[in-house]
Amino acid sequence: MTQAHLDSPDDAPVSANPPPHRGGRPLRWLAGGVLALLLALAALAGWGTASEQGFAWAWRTAAELSHGRLGVGAVRGTLWQGFELQRVRWQSPAQRLEVERLRLDWQPSALWRRTLHLTRLELGNVRLTSLAAAPSAPPQLPASLALPLTVVLDRFSLASLTLQPGDVRLYDVAGAYRYQGGRHQVQLARLNSPWGGGGAALTLADARPFALSGTLAARGTLEQVAIKADLALAGSLADLQARGTVAGRGLLAEVSGRFDPFAASALNRFRRLDVRVGGVNPQALQPSWPKARLNFAVHAEPAAGATVAGGLSLVNSEVGALSAGQLPLAFLAGEFRVRDERLTLNALQAQLAGGGRVALGGTLDAQALALTARLQDVALRALHASAPDQTVGGTLTLGGTPAQPTLSAALQSRQLALEARLAREQGAAQALRLERLQLTAGGGRLALSGRVELQQARRFELSGALEKADPARFLKGAPAGDLNARLTARGQLAAPLAATVRLQFAPSRLSGAPLGGRAELDLQPGRLKRLDADLRLADNRLQAAGAYGAAGDRLKLLIDAPNLRLLGPGFAGRIGGQLDLAGTPKLPLLSANLKAERLALPGGVGVEALTLAGELQADAASPFRVQLAAQQLRLGEFGASTLRLNAVGQRNRHRIELDGRLNLKQRPYALALRANGGLAAGSTQWQGTLETLQLAGQPGLTLLAPASLSVGPQRLELGAARLAMLGGQVELQQLRRDASGLVNTRGRAAGLRLAELAPLLALPVQQTLVVSGDWALSGRGVPQGQLNLQRVGGDVWLPGSNGRPLALELGTSRLGLRLDANRALLELQLQSRYLNASGNGALPLAGGIDGRTPLAATLQLEVPALKALAGPGLELGGQLAANVTLSGPLAAPLAYGRLDGKGLLFADRKTGLRLAEGVLEARLDGRRLLLDRLRFASGEGEALASGALDLKDRGPDATVQLSLKRFSVFDRPNRRLVVSGDSDILFVDNKLTLSGRLRADQGRVELPKQGTPQLSDDVHVVGREAPPPSALATLPVTVRLDLDLGERFRFTGQGLDVELSGVVHVSAAPGEAPAARGQVRVVKGRYKAYGQDLDIEYGTITFTGSLDNPALNVRAKRRLSPVGAGVEVGGSVAAPSVRLIADEALSERDKLSWLVLGRASVGGSDDASLAAAAGALLAGTINDRIGLFDDLGLVNQQGKTLADGTVSPAEQVVTVGRQLTRTLYLGYEYGIASASQALKMSYQLSKGWSLVLRAGTTASLETRYTLRFD
Repeated sequence: MTQAHLDSPDDAPVSANPPPHRGGRPLRWLAGGVLALLLALAALAGWGTASEQGFAWAWRTAAELSHGRLGVGAVRGTLWQGFELQRVRWQSPAQRLEVERLRLDWQPSALWRRTLHLTRLELGNVRLTSLAAAPSAPPQLPASLALPLTVVLDRFSLASLTLQPGDVRLYDVAGAYRYQGGRHQVQLARLNSPWGGGGAALTLADARPFALSGTLAARGTLEQVAIKADLALAGSLADLQARGTVAGRGLLAEVSGRFDPFAASALNRFRRLDVRVGGVNPQALQPSWPKARLNFAVHAEPAAGATVAGGLSLVNSEVGALSAGQLPLAFLAGEFRVRDERLTLNALQAQLAGGGRVALGGTLDAQALALTARLQDVALRALHASAPDQTVGGTLTLGGTPAQPTLSAALQSRQLALEARLAREQGAAQALRLERLQLTAGGGRLALSGRVELQQARRFELSGALEKADPARFLKGAPAGDLNARLTARGQLAAPLAATVRLQFAPSRLSGAPLGGRAELDLQPGRLKRLDADLRLADNRLQAAGAYGAAGDRLKLLIDAPNLRLLGPGFAGRIGGQLDLAGTPKLPLLSANLKAERLALPGGVGVEALTLAGELQADAASPFRVQLAAQQLRLGEFGASTLRLNAVGQRNRHRIELDGRLNLKQRPYALALRANGGLAAGSTQWQGTLETLQLAGQPGLTLLAPASLSVGPQRLELGAARLAMLGGQVELQQLRRDASGLVNTRGRAAGLRLAELAPLLALPVQQTLVVSGDWALSGRGVPQGQLNLQRVGGDVWLPGSNGRPLALELGTSRLGLRLDANRALLELQLQSRYLNASGNGALPLAGGIDGRTPLAATLQLEVPALKALAGPGLELGGQLAANVTLSGPLAAPLAYGRLDGKGLLFADRKTGLRLAEGVLEARLDGRRLLLDRLRFASGEGEALASGALDLKDRGPDATVQLSLKRFSVFDRPNRRLVVSGDSDILFVDNKLTLSGRLRADQGRVELPKQGTPQLSDDVHVVGREAPPPSALATLPVTVRLDLDLGERFRFTGQGLDVELSGVVHVSAAPGEAPAARGQVRVVKGRYKAYGQDLDIEYGTITFTGSLDNPALNVRAKRRLSPVGAGVEVGGSVAAPSVRLIADEALSERDKLSWLVLGRASVGGSDDASLAAAAGALLAGTINDRIGLFDDLGLVNQQGKTLADGTVSPAEQVVTVGRQLTRTLYLGYEYGIASASQALKMSYQLSKGWSLVLRAGTTASLETRYTLRFD
C-alpha cells in the first residue's frame, strides 16, 4: 500500500525576496483618494449645513447654478438649528415667486422616527405672478398622494399673499398641517381677505378616490354690512360635494352642488349645481367691476343620458351706464344644456338699460363656436354716456373655433348701420384680423380693414376710406361735415415705434367750410424720415415739409389758423407762426415764431394772448434767444394772469428771466426766477447758476443763495442750495437725476410749519406743528434710503366735547422711514399728555403702495392718565397699555395683541354713577376685541364683565356679559342703589341695550325737598354758563331690566318714607328718562301729612311709567290716636290724593281735628278749634315742604292750676318739635300772650297715658291719662 505524502506549510520553501504585488499600490491610492473625496464632501456638506457661513455659501451657490432663476438675499441660521431667508425669488417661464421672508424651525432628531417635524414655518409677504398662460392639458387625478414620511407642521403663518394678474390678496394666514395614518389634515386657524376673515379644517385621504371632508367659516363686511359665510365639503376629489351659505342684512346666498374637478372638459366638471344669491353688489367684491344690485339664481342637474340641464335668472335693481361705473344689464333669464362637452344656450333673454333687449342662443364646444345675439332697441348712450345717441338693433355672431374665433356684427339704427367681421389668426405670429368694418350714416360711409400682430414687434396694417361721412353722426360733440378721404398705415406698435402713414382728402367740408389736403409720414426708429403735409380748412392752413433726426435733416412747419372754431366745439381763437427744426434730437437747432389770440382748446386749455420767439444755433458764440409772453393762461387747475420768459445772449453764455402771476387751486402766487449759464458747443446740457428763485404766496419759497444748476437730457442736477419755506429753512445738499433715471437727493430741514400747507393739503385736524428732518434717497422708480422727521414745536387739536378743541400737548415725536431694495420700514415715537406710542412697521414696495398693500407693524401704546380725557361732569382715572401687532391691508389692518388697564375710574357727577378700582384684561384678535376680564369695585362690591367687540368701519358692535356683586350703581345722598345679579350688554349700530335681572341689596331714592325755589328747565339766565349735561345723556341706551327690590329698598319723597319689596321691570329708551313697571308692597314706613307722622298700616306702590313718580295706595294713621285718625293716599307721588279716615264714625271736621290737634272739636269752641286746626294744618304743610321738624304750628293751651296754686291762663302757644322715637318727643313752646317759654319732653307710656316734663319760665311735671266719652 502506498501512502501519499502531503507537505505541511512549514515544509514549504521560503524565498528571501518574494516578488512584489505591483497592482496593489494604485488600488490603495485610489481607495485613499475616494475616501479623501468622500471625507471632503462630508466636511463640505457639514460646513454648508451646520455653520452660518457655509449655509449662506450654499444658498449663494445654488442661486449661481440656477442661471438667474433663484435669488436669495440675507441668510441667517443653519439647516440643523433653523434658518431665515430674506428676499427669496424664483422665476420660471410661467411664474415668478417672490417671498419677502422665510423662517423655518424643525426637529432633525425626529427623522430617526421617520417623521419630518417642523415646529414653525413663517412666510412674510408673498407675491406670485403668472407670466404665461397655464398649459392647456386637462388636469389628471393623481395616482397617489402618499408621502414617504410622517409630516407634522405645528404652526405655519403667512403675512400676505398677492396673486397676479387679478390682484387677489389674502392676509394673515395661520394654521397647522399633519400627514399621518394615510390622511392629510389642514387646520386654518386664521385667514383674512379684503372682505373679512375666517378659518377652515380639511381632511384628505392619500389613496384613490381621495376621500375629502372639511368646513370653512368666514365673517366679514360687505358695503358696511356684516356677513356670515359657511361652507361644508364632502365626498372625494373625483366626486366633490359642497354646500354653503352667505347671509347678511339685505344679502343672502346659498350654493350646493356636486363636482368632478378632474373632468376632461370644464363643461363637465359640475354634475349638479344650485346657486341662489340676493342683494349682491359686484363692485364690493372687486373694485374694478361695475356697481349693481344683483339677485340671481343658477340651477343645473343631470337629465336623460349624460346630459346636464339647467337654467339661470338675474335681476339688477340698480341699472346704470358703464360710464357711471354701473352695470347696464337689468334682466337675464334662460335655459342651458351640457352634453358631450357641448354647451347649448336656449334663447337667453336679456333687458338692458334704456329698455333694449338681447336674445342669445347657440352652442359652444372644444371644436366650434356658434353663438348668436339678436339686439332690439338698444340705446347706445344708455350703455355709455360718450356713445352716439342711437338706438340700434341687429345681430352679433361668434363663430369659428376656440383657438380661432370670429366675431361678426350687423347692426342698424335709424341713422347708422354697422357691418364688421373680426377674426383671430393662429400660427407663428398670432394676430387679430379686421376683415371688414363698414359704418354708414345717411349717405356717408366709413370703411376700415387691417391686421395687428399680438406678439413681438406687434406689426400692423390698416387701410380705410371716408365717403360723404358726417362726423356729427358718428361722434358726440363732433362738428357737422362731409368728409371724403383715404388712409393707409403700416408699421409696428412695440418700441421703438415705426409707422408709414398716407392720408389724402378728396374735396370735403367741415363746419360748413371747405376742407382738403394731404399728409404723408414716414417714421423710423429714432428718426422722422419724411413729413409732407398740406391741410386746409377754409382760411386755416397747416404745412409741413422735411425730415428730422439725422445730420443734414431740416423740417419746416407753418401754421396760419385765423378761425379755429371750425374744428368743432372746444376750439376757438387764432394761431399763426412757423418753426424751422434741424440737427438731431441730441443737438437740435431751431428757429421759431408763434402768436396766438383768444386761443381755446378742449380740456380747459386756453390763453388770451401768447407770443413766442426763439433761436438756437450750433456755434458756441451764436445768438441765443427765447422770448415768451402770455396773458390769462389756463391749463386745467393752473392759471397765470401774466407769464413772461426772456432768455437773451449767446449759446454758451446767456441770462434767463422768468416772471409770472400764477393761480394754483384758486390761490395767487408771484414767481420770479433769474439764472445765468449756457450750452456748450455740440451739447444740449445747460449749465449755469440759479441766482434767484422766489414763489410768493401761501405757501411760498425763496432761494437764499445762488446755486449751481445743470439741466439737460444727460442729467438734472441742482447743487447745494438753501431755501426758505414754510416758515423755516431747507438745506438741499444734493439733487441729481441722470439719463438712466437714477435719482440721488439728500438734505435737511429745520423749523417747517405744516400749518402753512393748509391751502394745498387739508388735514382732518387742527394743528400748528413745527417739524425738522433730514433725508438721503436714491434709486430708479422706487427710491432707496431714509427720511426722518421730528416735532420741534406746535401741537395738534382734536374735536372735543361741546365743540371745544382738545389739545394733545405733544412732547417728543419722531417719524423715520427707511427704504431698502423692496420694502419700506417705518419707526414711530409719539409722546403727548394723553397718549404715548412707539412702534415700527414694514410695507412691501413691489406693485406700488395702495390701500391693499400688506402691512406688518408693531405698536406699543400707553395712556398714562385717563384723567386728562375727562369732560364736563365726568371723572376718569387709571392707566391703559397695549402691545399690538398689525397685519393685513394698509387701509384696514388687522390688530393682534393685549390691552391692559389698572386703577380705572369712571364717575358721572350728575347721575352719581361711580366705577372705581378698575382692572382691564383684553386681547385684540384681528378686527375683534376679546374682553377677558373687566372689573370695577364700587362700595363693598364689584362688577365683572367679559365679552367681545367687533371693530367695524361703521362703528363697533359689542356683546358683553356683566356680573354684579353688591355693586353700588348710584351713590349720592339722595340716590343710592347697591345691586347683585347678571345682565347682558349689547352694542349694535351705535345703540346700547342692557338686559338682565338684578336684585337690590340696598336701595334708596329720595326726592328733593321743595323748600327752595328753582327755575324751570326752559329758562336760560344770560351771562350764566349752562350746567354741563350728564356724560350719559347723549348715549343711545335701551334698558330692559328686572329689578328685585330686595328687603332694604327705601323710598322717600313728598312725605313718604317707606321700605319696599317686590319686583320692578325697569326700562329706558334712547334719549328718555328711565321708566319702571311693576308693583311693590310697603314693608314698613310712615307718611308725613298735616304736620303729623302717620304710621303706614298697609300700602302698595305701583310703577307704571316714571321711576320717580309711582302710583300710591297707602293707609296711614296718627300715632297712638285714640280714634285711629289717619288718611288714605292715592294718586301718584307727585300729585297725591288724600282722604281722611278714622276707626269710628266721625264727621270730617272731627277727623281733621283728631288728625291735626289730637282731640275732638267740642262745644262753642268749634270755631276756635277749627282755627287752631287750620293754623296747625298750614304750619304742618309748610314744615312738610321744608322738612326741618315733625311738629310746627299753633295750639290752644287751656287754663289750669299748678301744684303751688298758681293759675296758668288759657292762651295760644307756638310749638316746634321733633319726634325722636316712636314714643319720645322733644319740643319748644312759646306763649303768645304771656311770653312764657319752655322746653318740653313727652313720653307716651300707652295709647291713653303719657308723661310730660317742661323746663323754662316755669317748670312742671305732669302725667296724663285720657278717657273718651264721645
